[in-house]
Amino acid sequence: MLKLSILLAAISTSIYSLTFVDSNGATVSFSQFNNKKLLIVNIATGSARVSQLAELNQLYMLHKDSLNIIAFPSNDFGNENRDNTQIKSFCQTTYEVNFTLASKCSVKGPGKVPVYDWLSSVSQNGIMNWAPTNDFQKVLIDKNGVIIGVFGSEISPLDSVLVNFITEQ
Repeated sequence: MLKLSILLAAISTSIYSLTFVDSNGATVSFSQFNNKKLLIVNIATGSARVSQLAELNQLYMLHKDSLNIIAFPSNDFGNENRDNTQIKSFCQTTYEVNFTLASKCSVKGPGKVPVYDWLSSVSQNGIMNWAPTNDFQKVLIDKNGVIIGVFGSEISPLDSVLVNFITEQ
């Protein structure tokens, strides 16, 4: 196991070395989320699963002492026609979102934002190669910056499988 840990450390990049742009246009370092679990979700306000925003907010409010949620709005699946201002307003007005909202971005393909580049490459994250195939896919990262779960868009943020990963892992 020690050899595997050394190998992972040698080939991976820490998520805490990355940054993203939030819905206000500010650059945010992932290092500020260190020591809490992190749920990364690609969202779209025109998605059939948009009601998951309310569930994500409820999950965040229940576990905000140990969990941060960052939503990355994207039109990669054709369901996000709003601009950053409209997305932020919709999320706050319609779903009273309190978790972190990134600016609209790409989560797949060659133009994806750095965190999705990290999520998609075993050489960077040390765990897996992965790419989202739909809106509202969720990736859970532990307090040490290690991916511990990937949850499809059909999985509710309040599903016991996801909640158990948050509370027990």
